[in-house]
Amino acid sequence: MASLVFLLAGCATGGGKPPAQIDQYLLTYPPPVWDKPTKLAVSVKVNRFSIAAAYNSANMAFRSDEYSLDAFNYSRWAVNPADMIADGLLSNLRGSGLFAAVYSRHETDEGRFILTGSVEEFYLRSDSKAKTAIVGISITLQDGREKEIGKRVMFQKKYFREEALANVSPRGYCQAASLAMQSVSREIIEDIYTAAQTRTP
Repeated sequence: MASLVFLLAGCATGGGKPPAQIDQYLLTYPPPVWDKPTKLAVSVKVNRFSIAAAYNSANMAFRSDEYSLDAFNYSRWAVNPADMIADGLLSNLRGSGLFAAVYSRHETDEGRFILTGSVEEFYLRSDSKAKTAIVGISITLQDGREKEIGKRVMFQKKYFREEALANVSPRGYCQAASLAMQSVSREIIEDIYTAAQTRTP
């Protein structure tokens, strides 16, 4: 009976083995700096981004060839990449000072310009030559005031960036992906500003 009690206690506690530590990472980079003299009197609404099914999880994915897909065992993104990227872009749009207001998907306010996006590529390319962070995002900007469907879409464009790892590790991957997103974020905001300027008195 005593042996049975100890056996059950061991099963309940997993044999006393502590759970493996999972490290969580967030994209982090300095916001782009702007020197544009004109602040546009318009608002932008950032909708929730979608993401390709292969990368639709907190897994830090890597690929060694065009057919394989794997992930780190003990490292994860802190949140889904689609939300992480959209939140970073939202923060950069607000911090730019280029627009009168920028609304998130959680706010009821409707923006003049509506931004939607899709994360199509987000992984670490790992081969014998190099380790490279890959970021590919498609962005669509619409004019909420335009009644004609054909004129509503202002632009649809894919932004792609690859950044070599300075440190070959999950942390090094996060750092490289952050640098890639810093460049992509600047390009996206530049294009939004230019497009909105064409329809702003």
